[in-house]
Amino acid sequence: MIVRNIKRNLSRLLASAAFFTSGCVLFERPPGPTTYEARLAAFPTDGLALEQAVTIRWDRHQIPFVEAATDGDAAYALGLVHAHLRLGQMAVLRRIAQGRLAESGGPLAADIDAALRTFDFGRASGAIYAAMPPASRTWLDRFVEGVNHYASTIAPIDLPHEFKLLNIDWEPWSAEDSITLGRVSGVDINWGTLISLLKLEDTGLRDRVLARVLRATEAGATTMQSVPGIAAAELRGLEALAMLGPLVGKSGSNSFAIAAHRSASGAAMIANDPHLGFVLPNLWLVAGLRSPSYTFAGMMAVGTPVFGFGRNPNLAWGGTNLRATTSQLVDISDLPADQITVSEQPLKQRFWFDTSTKVRFSPYGPIMSNLAALPNTKAEFAVRWVGHTVSDEVTALLGAMQANTFSQFRQAMATFALPSQTFLVADTEGTIASMIATKVPARTPDDPVRLTVDPASSDAHWQGFYWGTDLPYEVNPAAGFLASSNNRPSADESKPYGGFFPQDERVRRLRERLAEKPVMSLDGFKAIQRDTVSPLTREVLAALRPALEVWPVRGKAERQAIALLLAWDADYAADSQAAPVFEALLTQLAPAVYAQLDREAEFEVIKSMSFIRNFLIEDLADLTPAQWQAALGISLEGAASMAASGKLWGDIHRLRVRHVLGNVPVIGSRYEIEEFAVGGSRETVFKTSHPLTDEKHNASFGAQSRHVSDMGDVDENYFVLFGGQDGRIGSPNFTDQVSLWRDGGYVRIPLRPESVAKAFPTAMVLKSK
Repeated sequence: MIVRNIKRNLSRLLASAAFFTSGCVLFERPPGPTTYEARLAAFPTDGLALEQAVTIRWDRHQIPFVEAATDGDAAYALGLVHAHLRLGQMAVLRRIAQGRLAESGGPLAADIDAALRTFDFGRASGAIYAAMPPASRTWLDRFVEGVNHYASTIAPIDLPHEFKLLNIDWEPWSAEDSITLGRVSGVDINWGTLISLLKLEDTGLRDRVLARVLRATEAGATTMQSVPGIAAAELRGLEALAMLGPLVGKSGSNSFAIAAHRSASGAAMIANDPHLGFVLPNLWLVAGLRSPSYTFAGMMAVGTPVFGFGRNPNLAWGGTNLRATTSQLVDISDLPADQITVSEQPLKQRFWFDTSTKVRFSPYGPIMSNLAALPNTKAEFAVRWVGHTVSDEVTALLGAMQANTFSQFRQAMATFALPSQTFLVADTEGTIASMIATKVPARTPDDPVRLTVDPASSDAHWQGFYWGTDLPYEVNPAAGFLASSNNRPSADESKPYGGFFPQDERVRRLRERLAEKPVMSLDGFKAIQRDTVSPLTREVLAALRPALEVWPVRGKAERQAIALLLAWDADYAADSQAAPVFEALLTQLAPAVYAQLDREAEFEVIKSMSFIRNFLIEDLADLTPAQWQAALGISLEGAASMAASGKLWGDIHRLRVRHVLGNVPVIGSRYEIEEFAVGGSRETVFKTSHPLTDEKHNASFGAQSRHVSDMGDVDENYFVLFGGQDGRIGSPNFTDQVSLWRDGGYVRIPLRPESVAKAFPTAMVLKSK
């Protein structure tokens, strides 16, 4: 669950930050087209800080495969690659992480900067770097060295478009910058739910909604207790951070695997599709690597030196966000003033006078409750977050890249905390497995999660932590498959690690598809990633069916609408006529039901939650026959109108291909590329999230990249991005994978040297000084 304006999220933040009043910006045009050859010609090949020559092979999508004789050179070359493909994106992401948006957007972004500065994503980055083993520090240092060398070869006038438009001067990249970007990806997704509940001053309503959410998530002993209301204005600082989650955090995702005996190849298979915002450039890039210690093909988060998922010759993995309780809101209303430190930080503002922001910090974390608001009048809280403590994801992922067995992988993940993940693993021996990777305060099963906690309770929880190696895992289940979609990974309550798990719609559908056939082909396995059937919508339809079957029809259009709904299999395919009819019905039915029940205030809270359909199924039973007839009558009017229009789902459910700057007022249209019909829905396996609406809309968040590996052949690895590899506007590889992504295609990334040479025909030799 995310705050109501989820569809805008980071794009909206950047849009407001970039609403410039300067005439020069209005006349700044995106760069014109360039060529594949020109882009590669910009890559430095001489005078590099290498121990030995390095070869980078490129395919036609500008996906690189790095071949290095030393590990240090491999990391250095990856740094060069990130800078070549995504230097502008890295600079923007760093400004977000550092709370420096006002330097680009002026006063409009000052409040956002205040929240980001106060929270300070990089607070622990220096300590994390210092605690790394020497080998990990060396890898990270060499990656950073590669980034900075590439940037040093670019004349200011040739820097990516974002630099001039957003008033950015290049500053040397640092190890702490890479670590901090990883911290931003660990935004606690539970904040969205916490905010929506804390804003309710009606404690009865809050308790009712909270109880319903916990039932829907099957939270079991992980319950929550009521707290005094907190004024909505006091939550702006935390809201700004919560909005980052779906675009820069790993806030969704699917991962599934089948065992060797269920696969047509006779080997295990695994698939992964992270769910993030549909923005360009994509937040992932694809790469291959061979060095003395590593042979790998996978995806890397931009600006970070390790692979987030993919495969080596013997093992592959992917992850989904666990939604673990990695933070607490600590009520510090009674904390003595001498325990709060206040610092003043300069805040530069484009087009305006520079100013400053006050950062308040307590022993329980940054004080976020009343940023950019009226003076505090109620409870005041600090955010205590695992991300402000030391964990070592770089070392964990470097170890995972070398792991040959699940046991080795699980041990490598012992230092992994953020973003909390459920990892699925498949290996060449046919093993499939699932494990948790997180770091959460060590609560006991009888100690409920609370919306806010007092300092004493927080101190008791934070005396120790549960890490992934303390928590349940599963190996080779009898069913022969595993699936994860942010659902609760285990019913074990002995060591609580989560609170707000989403409904299990996607994982139920994955299990249905994986169980359909005793043996599955690679093509069939890939097809599951694009499945657009909604089990929960089927359940809503089942609840409606008795009434629809006996409804006194009021015209031809209404008859058509009912016929479409009764025959529909809940498949949100782009060419479905029933899907928009159902959404028209749902958009009218939900508010009508709660109006009939005199619970409009509850509807205003839950209408943007992912649980709205769960709640609706329950609440239909509370209607009297007269109330039900009134609500359904209103709803069928909307459904009939949609049926009469003849519109298909893809006519109203759209996807825009555009640079993130496409959200900027006045100049945004310059960054629009195309718009097309797309299938999927809120919680289908092929997720294309959308609000409760029967009007034309754009999906903003969902399955924006895909990976599949067949462990029977080291060359059978497939990847695709929504967008493309190259972040340079005008590059032929800026959007060249969109058609592949839309049509179910992939790019094959082999691992055998001879296969790599064939698939990556453009060889570039990098030479030392």
